[in-house]
Amino acid sequence: MSHLDLQDNKAYQLWVDRKQDAYEKRSKNDFPLIIDINANGEISEQSLSVLKDHINSYNFALYQLVGDVVDHLASVKQIGLQMGLKELDKNLCAREDRVTKLMVTEHGRGNLYIPYSNKAIGWHTDGYYNPMHQRVLAMVLHCEQPAEQGGVNDLLDHDMAYIHLRNENPDFIRALSKLEVMRIPKNIENGVEIRPQTCSAVFMQENESDQDPVLAMRFSKRKRNIIWSDDSLTKEALASLFEFLDSNSPYHVSYRLNSGEGVICNNILHTRSAFTDSAQNTRVYYRARYYNRIKI
Repeated sequence: MSHLDLQDNKAYQLWVDRKQDAYEKRSKNDFPLIIDINANGEISEQSLSVLKDHINSYNFALYQLVGDVVDHLASVKQIGLQMGLKELDKNLCAREDRVTKLMVTEHGRGNLYIPYSNKAIGWHTDGYYNPMHQRVLAMVLHCEQPAEQGGVNDLLDHDMAYIHLRNENPDFIRALSKLEVMRIPKNIENGVEIRPQTCSAVFMQENESDQDPVLAMRFSKRKRNIIWSDDSLTKEALASLFEFLDSNSPYHVSYRLNSGEGVICNNILHTRSAFTDSAQNTRVYYRARYYNRIKI
């Protein structure tokens, strides 16, 4: 039995109280806290403790590199390693080192996908189309150079989405925990299959040694290339989830990363607004995805 067991209401309520207490104790004026990390990505013991405490409470933390940054990419890799993140995901447009450089791309494979454009990206978790044995459970998203305008991220702890739905109707969780509730068709480029069809649940449990299970989420609000189960309960659950995502709850965070700032998280829900580049300010981000969670 655990807090994610729909029959264990006592453990669930204790977990909910702990989650909500963390939000109630912080002030809107100082949340989210931006945690200092050395320019080379080395994290002090004090900052590491604060980072882990923040991630334990909210599943994400914001950081800023302090000092003159020589190599943003090297700093991103160093941050991931110190947070216990080692199993990097290699997506289609990633570099050889499996870290993705995100910027507007007009040629090559990247120009086929929205992250390499200046268009808005709706609510999603990263790698929702990956096969189940390559689930993306954590991520570092780092800004080397912001756009001239726009490029704001909305962030939302997926635990709070689960709590909202379970409190409204536990059957919504049952519907969205079915293994084939979300189907992503195969990806074909120039007649060649480069990624097979995948099916998965939205909510799933990740079991860690000698700890209670933790919640993971796979989701995209995209209307294209997402095929949902057609039953009435799933439709009701999705309608409730979409309404919550588009609300202004106390758990929603909106933030535009500055140069040297980043998000480290257990693959929370997030968005990106549209942006405009200029000759002086071309948006450049680095994204590292991992198959393991951040060790608390």
